[in-house]
Amino acid sequence: MKRIALFRIWIIVTMFARFIIRLYAFSRKQQGVATTEEYEALMLKLAREYKRNALRLEGLLIKLGQFLSIRADLLPPAVLNELSELVDRVPTSGWEKSRAILEAEWGVPYTQVIKDVGIDAVASASIGEVYGATLLENGKRVAIKIQRPNIEKIIRTDFRAMRIVTSMLKRTSLAKSTDLDSLYRQMIFVIGDELNFQTELKNALYFKAKYADNRDIYIPDYHEHLCTNRVLTMDWVDARRITDLAFLKENGIDRSALAERLFTLAAEQLLFGGQFHADPHPGNVQIRSDGTIILLDFGMVGQTTAQDMATIRNILQAFISLDYDSIVDGLEDLRFLLPTANKQNIRQALEKAVTFYLETDIDTVDTKLIEKVLQDIQLLVKNEPIQLPAEFAFFGRAASTLLGILQILDPKIDLFTLGKPIVIKWLEEDGTTLQNRYVKTGINYAKKLLNIPPLLDNYLKEPTRKRLSEQAMFQRTLESKELLHRQTFNAIVILLGLLVGLLGYIRPDEWLFWSGGIVSVLAYFNWRRLGRKIRQLARQDFRV
Repeated sequence: MKRIALFRIWIIVTMFARFIIRLYAFSRKQQGVATTEEYEALMLKLAREYKRNALRLEGLLIKLGQFLSIRADLLPPAVLNELSELVDRVPTSGWEKSRAILEAEWGVPYTQVIKDVGIDAVASASIGEVYGATLLENGKRVAIKIQRPNIEKIIRTDFRAMRIVTSMLKRTSLAKSTDLDSLYRQMIFVIGDELNFQTELKNALYFKAKYADNRDIYIPDYHEHLCTNRVLTMDWVDARRITDLAFLKENGIDRSALAERLFTLAAEQLLFGGQFHADPHPGNVQIRSDGTIILLDFGMVGQTTAQDMATIRNILQAFISLDYDSIVDGLEDLRFLLPTANKQNIRQALEKAVTFYLETDIDTVDTKLIEKVLQDIQLLVKNEPIQLPAEFAFFGRAASTLLGILQILDPKIDLFTLGKPIVIKWLEEDGTTLQNRYVKTGINYAKKLLNIPPLLDNYLKEPTRKRLSEQAMFQRTLESKELLHRQTFNAIVILLGLLVGLLGYIRPDEWLFWSGGIVSVLAYFNWRRLGRKIRQLARQDFRV
């Protein structure tokens, strides 16, 4: 039944229709006062129903569940965890069906190419199954990944069902904050690539060439003449999951050193543009007895451009300078903001969050106030059409998965220390040295801090009004100059503190780094307090 097109479409569409109705009924019943816990409980219940149907129907529902499990911008954490369990949960279709596909792709009986075939699949996923065999031509042991029977037809049917579901979702509130057509195209693009094993082969050869001179990393050789759109043939690898702690101990592999190597590998892939492995779970990242890291399965690969990385660097620079307009512009350049987004609202949300964090003593503030501020910010952002582009969703998935592996290998790993030289190298990739970047930041601060507040500046330029007394004018001028002198002094202290902190960072000297930073922060808050006084003074009416 599950292979009949109309049956699959009916099950998928009616399932999502029930989800939409239940979410609508929930929102009407709660009338906007539902707690986060109640909403997540409902979503978790729906996710479990989805998972049951996905395991029953297989096909696109499995891949869609895996795709949605990386969309932290759309779903709560509990739902993401539930959907992530769909990885490698598909039963095998059997050697006989796989053999028929293999022979159809090779054009000859498989016995003319391989022998000693293990008829039990060593791995079975939603798209393909892996069998072990020996090549007749050279006696090499190989792993053969064969596409599941009728999977392309099943996926095409499921795409038609999801097109209907997308049209249904356009009539819900989700359409206001999510570009559903773009999300549908991303899904087709990502899953379509996985259906074409030639794309996976191309990705594998890219990484093979990338790490050709790195003895710590191994990627199996692919036998390209035995690879097709539906079959991949690669050397067999005797290895274990990288999280097999007993295996690591048995072979005397230092877990901390291994974690450092894996972190460096991942950080360089993610930060320096180009392609990165987007599905680095322990089954795809393995370890040999000699400590060599093995990378497998390149069906899901993400990509970042040098321009995107440069934009991210500029956003970080803008955060340091508290330049919220530049932050919002950067998010727009990275395709996070849809055309209908209200950039001013997003700017206010960012400024509110950062200001609250910088100016509030978390140890003494009322927790209800914190919750209220966070809820306001979350509501504002939620109401704006913000969407996570697929490449950055992959970026987040890869990073979070690798962090989980690192925590297993070395719970005491110091990511700050390990990441410092790599981040410095990344920040300097655009030709701007770290020293120049800090000097630039200091100059930006100085320019902002030394500027006379616009209200006071405009006031001083205005002609004296007849209704103001000369005595009040004189008194205010003296007070304003005093405040400006004090504000200028604080600006100089901020700049000096940043320079001292920079010196401590370069040397490195933690005492200088933190003391300079603390002095700068204290001086900055004092500068803002003085600025508020100046603005209040400028807004006061003269009384005769």
